[in-house]
Amino acid sequence: MPTDLIDEACGMSEQLVAWRRHLHAHPELSGAEEQTAAFVAERLGEMGLTPRCNIGGMNGVVADLVVADQPFVALRADMDALPIQEENDVDYASETLGVMHACGHDAHMAMLLGAARILQHHRSELHRSVRLIFQPHEENEPGGAPAMIRAGVLEGVESIFGLHIWAALPTGRVGTRVGAFMASPTLLEISIHGKGGHAAMPEECIDPIVIAAQVIVGLQMIVSRTLGASDAGVVTITRINAGTTHNVIPQSVELAGTIRTFDTTIRDRVSERVREIAQGTAKAHGARADVKISHSYPTLINDPVIVADAHRAAERAGFDREDIVDLPLQGGGEDFAYYCQEVPGAFMFLGAGNPAIDCGFPHHHPRFNIDEAALPRGAAVLAAYCLQAGG
Repeated sequence: MPTDLIDEACGMSEQLVAWRRHLHAHPELSGAEEQTAAFVAERLGEMGLTPRCNIGGMNGVVADLVVADQPFVALRADMDALPIQEENDVDYASETLGVMHACGHDAHMAMLLGAARILQHHRSELHRSVRLIFQPHEENEPGGAPAMIRAGVLEGVESIFGLHIWAALPTGRVGTRVGAFMASPTLLEISIHGKGGHAAMPEECIDPIVIAAQVIVGLQMIVSRTLGASDAGVVTITRINAGTTHNVIPQSVELAGTIRTFDTTIRDRVSERVREIAQGTAKAHGARADVKISHSYPTLINDPVIVADAHRAAERAGFDREDIVDLPLQGGGEDFAYYCQEVPGAFMFLGAGNPAIDCGFPHHHPRFNIDEAALPRGAAVLAAYCLQAGG
């Protein structure tokens, strides 16, 4: 294991920033990452690697560094951007109207390319083969991970590690946790059908807006009155659509939202309560509620052995022990969870928040940006994970 790994990564800072900024300026949505994949493949080829493209029938890119007769450790970076109009006033702002890298996937690709370059330079020191996975379609269901897995990216893999830029952590820190780490999202859609009519004569109507209001209030009691103190869950309504004008009670109201849980049993219990409250409240007022509940990514479960390996990699990449922190449960979902269902894995957050340079906005915000000083540290952690494997 080279002792100057972080120095080597820092020596690549200008290149890492250039890669990240190119990708940031040219974002592509889930399922449309053609130019992104071509850029990644070209960079890998320049390093002497042989990338395989269009993995999983999508825009996935995979490259291997093979050590004879040794199993693989895998690293994964996601590739897609979000349908957000960027509001940052920077010279590398998105050039694609309404599309933005607002979650750090541009940085993930740049760091994995950086790790690839380091690993190629230290190839003779590897004790395990390494598989580099650039995965499309993370932001939208069903996620890109299942298709990549079906295409065989985990064949021969004994562990997998992923690193995610995190704006809520300051630059210079990393964090994760053993066991459940990121939530299983469940999509929620409720249609309440009443009887429309004139707003001045509500007695002749069955007002779905009033019913929807009671449903929303009722849903907020699920977590506090259905779950125990040691359980975790969130029920949030994020969209209400109803009506066309000020003097008409509409026929129906459309609600949408999300359920976030960390346990299948709790997920099912909360989902059933949502259905009961929505349908029961509507029925009590002479209306009808149609409820559609769609389970999304599973809970991301970090393997304790791989978390320990990730901590060790962070130390070898120059992080002090006090800067490697245990994080609470995270309500966001991640399709990296599918990989962790197949092989032991760990997902770690890399701090890149720095309000002093206007890098303090949350993920998925139109002014999201990162402290690029995090990039070499991230590349070093990824490379360190592979260089220490099997050693």
